[in-house]
Amino acid sequence: MSIIEDLKELSKSLKEKFLEGEASIVREKLVSDKKEFVLNTDMLSQNHLINVAREYHPNFKVISEELDNYMGLAQEENGFVIMDPLDGTHNFLFGLPMWGFSYTLFDSSNLALESYIGIPMLNILLAYKNDQIICHFTDAQYATKEINLDYTDKPLSNMMIAYDNQFNKDPNIIRSFNLLVDNVFTLRISGSAVFDISMLIFGRLDARIWHYTEPYDVAPVFAFLKKFGSVVNLISGKEAKLTDKSIIATLDGQLFNKLQQIKLN
Repeated sequence: MSIIEDLKELSKSLKEKFLEGEASIVREKLVSDKKEFVLNTDMLSQNHLINVAREYHPNFKVISEELDNYMGLAQEENGFVIMDPLDGTHNFLFGLPMWGFSYTLFDSSNLALESYIGIPMLNILLAYKNDQIICHFTDAQYATKEINLDYTDKPLSNMMIAYDNQFNKDPNIIRSFNLLVDNVFTLRISGSAVFDISMLIFGRLDARIWHYTEPYDVAPVFAFLKKFGSVVNLISGKEAKLTDKSIIATLDGQLFNKLQQIKLN
């Protein structure tokens, strides 16, 4: 079995459990004093992805949200895998289809080597490797297809931008949100970073903005947008690092400058 087929199996399994309403709360955790749930499906997905890492990348350290080992991410001699087993856990629990999983491989210099995004309710598995983006379908009737990204340049007033939902972490996030509401075509908050990243890759979104993020939320953009795209620090405008907290991912290389004009930082 290949890693693609292995991840397709995970996608099908998670979709079945979603449709059957089999999610149950395993435990609760506090994130910035806000209660979040961990589901049995979070753990099922994590266990599957750990087995994938053991099979295909045995010399790479596994880093995952639910392993709680992503803080102060250090360089690893043999590289590492960052996984988000179920991004959009609360969406999954409440029956909303915007959720998915990601698995991204980095070398010891934090350079993304390959990445996979699964969006089970859309029956897609996106794969980045060797500067190629391939869309695989979990439904066998559809053939794989290559996705070609290209730079864009459009006014803010024509843009659809996805935003994070961490309003509890800083009042300035609300200020930034209101500025964008007044200046872009529309904002969307899906509740799933990996879903938004996939929509960015498909050209359905113009950008995704994160505040106070963690590496597991943003890891795939360092692969999929490495050749064509812009992943920058929201504060400085410099090329973003995996450990940065405030990030813009977009195919519009001038977006940071456009945001500066409306004093968003």
